[in-house]
Amino acid sequence: MRYRFTSYHPASDAEAAAVTGGTRLGGQPHWLEEPQWPVDPYENELAPFMGQFRVPAADGGWNGDRMVYLFAIGFSGEHATVVQPGGQVTESFETRAAATGPTDLDRVHVLRVEEEVDFSRVERELEPVEGEDEDDREERLEELLDRRQQDAEGSIRMDQLGGPDVVPVWLQGDYLPGEGWRLVAQLDSCRLPFDVNFGDSGVGYLFLSPDGENAEFFFQSC
Repeated sequence: MRYRFTSYHPASDAEAAAVTGGTRLGGQPHWLEEPQWPVDPYENELAPFMGQFRVPAADGGWNGDRMVYLFAIGFSGEHATVVQPGGQVTESFETRAAATGPTDLDRVHVLRVEEEVDFSRVERELEPVEGEDEDDREERLEELLDRRQQDAEGSIRMDQLGGPDVVPVWLQGDYLPGEGWRLVAQLDSCRLPFDVNFGDSGVGYLFLSPDGENAEFFFQSC
């Protein structure tokens, strides 16, 4: 298991062009298949695009990469996801064949991995303590991992990019959508470069199903 802590950065024109078909926030979607833009059912308008997240085929053993698109349904607190290829859309949302539409962030932002924390490596490097039993060592390891979640100011880092064996930093408690679902991204509303409705200082969690066909997004708040 591991953490993969990230940060967000405005992209230069060259960077924006380089990540057109990759993971990024803002701009316009790069569709792998025919466009499937979710509609806000309350306004009957295209929902604002938040970002897209490319999941390599090697991560899941699929035939080809997956792209997970995330959209905000106004400020209702609801969100819609689209997975391509395959075209699986969050249940109950209508889509339109629009290639472009409203976006929460005109300027593309890239996500940079600032640090990866490998649990097994942290455990191997944990110095032994004379007379310590297994339970005490386990408790000391958990305390060390808790500290590794913190930034230089002591705040818990919540922004992550998913990957094999990457686990969420839960705000309220473990709520995996199902067995084998993998974390695609974890988004801290207090650090995102645009306004979102994740409740009170909430954190959003985006997951992909084991078969790579369905995505689920939800948030936890204080």
